[in-house]
Amino acid sequence: MTILEHRYVPPVKTGRWMVLFVFLFVFVFVLAFTIASHPAWADPAVRLGARGGLELRNSTDPSVGVDLRLWFPLSPLTINPTFDYVFDPKITLYELSVNALYDLPLGLPRVDPYVGVGFNVTHFSYKLTTPAVDNNGNRLGMNLIAGACFDLPLVAPFVQVVQQVGELDPFSFGAGLLVALDGDQRWTACGRRAR
Repeated sequence: MTILEHRYVPPVKTGRWMVLFVFLFVFVFVLAFTIASHPAWADPAVRLGARGGLELRNSTDPSVGVDLRLWFPLSPLTINPTFDYVFDPKITLYELSVNALYDLPLGLPRVDPYVGVGFNVTHFSYKLTTPAVDNNGNRLGMNLIAGACFDLPLVAPFVQVVQQVGELDPFSFGAGLLVALDGDQRWTACGRRAR
């Protein structure tokens, strides 16, 4: 392809996807607090944090995101919606995931290992388009997760690895910090019931 054959492609507007992601996170917050207001679910642990990591696709790309974790006393699972932006020079890439995490009952002091499964929606848009190729769209996938949260007094750092299964199937590893939003001393910084 010569320079004369290259056609100008205007930048893709991704603002509508950001509005959709924000709406979904607000919906999850409202749903969580509505469920939590029921007497049987009246004692939730809410942790919010920032995360970062590396995704291994065709190349190694850094990512940043937001991590929300909701624990309820009557459930052994943690609801974990996340949003990630992946820094790739050739593609605009957003990932929205909802996961169910299970804390492994190993009894380690200040360390809470977990495994999980979930689904994700990945929105991608190539910065340069090529004919006869899918240049933008959304893909569904499944997440397989393993990680550990470290129970410190003010914050709870965590590390985890995620294998996505689907059409776009990167392997990623990352870390982050969780902060308690509920201020309840009955929960640890990682979100487990205080022993």
